[in-house]
Amino acid sequence: MMKKMMINRKTYILIIILILLQSLSIALITNQSILSVMNYDRKILYGYPNTLGLFINILGISVVIWVFYIVKLVEKEQDANRKLNHSTEVIEALRGQKHDFHNHLNVITGLIQLGKPSKAVNYIQKVSGETTKMFSISNIGNTEVAAILYRKCAIAESKGIVVDLDVGCSLDNIVISSVDMCTILFNLIDNAIYELEQCREDDKILTIDITQQGNECIFVIGNSYPVLSPELYDKVFSKGFSTKEGESHGYGLNNVRNIVKRNKGEITVESYEGVGTIFTVFLPKR
Repeated sequence: MMKKMMINRKTYILIIILILLQSLSIALITNQSILSVMNYDRKILYGYPNTLGLFINILGISVVIWVFYIVKLVEKEQDANRKLNHSTEVIEALRGQKHDFHNHLNVITGLIQLGKPSKAVNYIQKVSGETTKMFSISNIGNTEVAAILYRKCAIAESKGIVVDLDVGCSLDNIVISSVDMCTILFNLIDNAIYELEQCREDDKILTIDITQQGNECIFVIGNSYPVLSPELYDKVFSKGFSTKEGESHGYGLNNVRNIVKRNKGEITVESYEGVGTIFTVFLPKR
């Protein structure tokens, strides 16, 4: 996706350069003052009347302006398509939640009919927690981020990981772009899920906390395993450093740090025994 956007942008730049060169050539040919400095008689050389020369100059400038607006329209269309795709994913996730909710109701009804109200109450409390999590994600104004959280939470839970999600910020007034924000989130969450998969502990907890404080939006991504030594706090952001096997790893956290710095934010990492490892991202609001 990113590679395609870069190719499109290079194409637009090339088109604009070609049109600018064309307009400059026309201006050189038809501009009386330039030709007079060069001691040429424009009428003798080219036979263009003054009105036609003026028209060609205006036409060249208009073409440049129209190309600029066309490029903007294409970029808006691409952005709208991307949001539509993410919205479709959210809708599909909500449909799946609706299907599961009907199944939960059947389980609760069965427990009551079997004369086990205490188990029915416990089951209701567990389902209530899942419903609260779903509605907290729906409060996010950014559809791309909401789609990422839906997908990653579902992946984590399918691997036996407990997701502790708390969303207290709609992300409507954050400066960073949706692409950069999603890159930060899915890199941090994917790393947390990977580390928790390697954990042999029974309790595997993924913490996702999105909130705001003052003029900053704060993302907290934590995993209950492993516990890092303080010597690794800076090293984990180094290019090529990874706990995963293979040569293609070790770039995610480095990319995250670069994106955060580019958007005038800050990222920190802390690790405590009994708590795990916590990555905190601070990003400015508008």
